[in-house]
Amino acid sequence: MKPSSLSPSAWPRWVRALAFGAVFGVIGYGLGAWLAKVAPGGFGLADKAIRWSDGLALLVGFALVAGSLWALYVSLDAKRLGRMYGLEGDASREETRLARFQAAVLGFSGVILTLPIVFSLAGVSPVLGVAAIGLLLVLHTVMNVRVYRQADELLRRAVMETAAVTFFAGQLVLFMWAAAERLGGVPPITAWDIYAVLMALYLAASLWIGVRRGLA
Repeated sequence: MKPSSLSPSAWPRWVRALAFGAVFGVIGYGLGAWLAKVAPGGFGLADKAIRWSDGLALLVGFALVAGSLWALYVSLDAKRLGRMYGLEGDASREETRLARFQAAVLGFSGVILTLPIVFSLAGVSPVLGVAAIGLLLVLHTVMNVRVYRQADELLRRAVMETAAVTFFAGQLVLFMWAAAERLGGVPPITAWDIYAVLMALYLAASLWIGVRRGLA
């Protein structure tokens, strides 16, 4: 599949309508159901357990959305964007378009990360919630593939380094906790706890790699 065929602008109109309708429909449903549930009682979340991993996931999700908004702001200035990419001159229209698409994917990542918490607080059916998140992940994967295939060698290298750092750091943290848990020194954790920590490590690693390579 050519990279251009993954561009939303190349999709049939009905596919674009379905994709964007699914994204905003799911997000709108989750937020609307949550507000409808908590509004009558003032915020009525006393009966909802908020774990430490929920707070960590929300923090990472908001950081991803904030980074997306910053990247969109930078893309408004071709000269600044060119300096960030290490170009000799201003960023081209194609480079600007790709940078904005990357920013959209980053923000989408943050939104998806918060959806399990939002759906849980809103009382969404587990089957419906998992199905909706699964559909959004398919779209998110397609967008990520497009970003990676159209990225230059510097960005691809940064992605690979970030993945490697996250893997080894995550493996170390997980092994130490698993060993302490097996010995009875710490309480057991859930898959959601592990994933929240993994995403926090990924965010920290991506920031470190980005700064080192002049991408942030």
